[in-house]
Amino acid sequence: MARGGARPGAGRKKKAQTTEEWAGPRIADDSTLKPLDFWLAILRDPDAPYEMRAMAADKAGPYIHAKPAPRRDDQGDFGDMTSAGDDWSGVVPSAPMRN
Repeated sequence: MARGGARPGAGRKKKAQTTEEWAGPRIADDSTLKPLDFWLAILRDPDAPYEMRAMAADKAGPYIHAKPAPRRDDQGDFGDMTSAGDDWSGVVPSAPMRN
């Protein structure tokens, strides 16, 4: 029995050749084009390849969503919330007793 060597159908498959290429996003006026406008145009183009749309989402994120502010020292630690809000005696007056 022969061992090793090339076997038919083995190995990584070759990338499929596509006949039509994506020409890029359709932008009406590029004289005042900002980076966010470019990335959003790619995101909104339904013909754009998935890889390009994923990269556009990654690049447009910092322009749309702000980074969280750094934690200040006076905010305290909210790790143990078991007793937070349990003492309402000074805030809510006691109700009169009913007979």
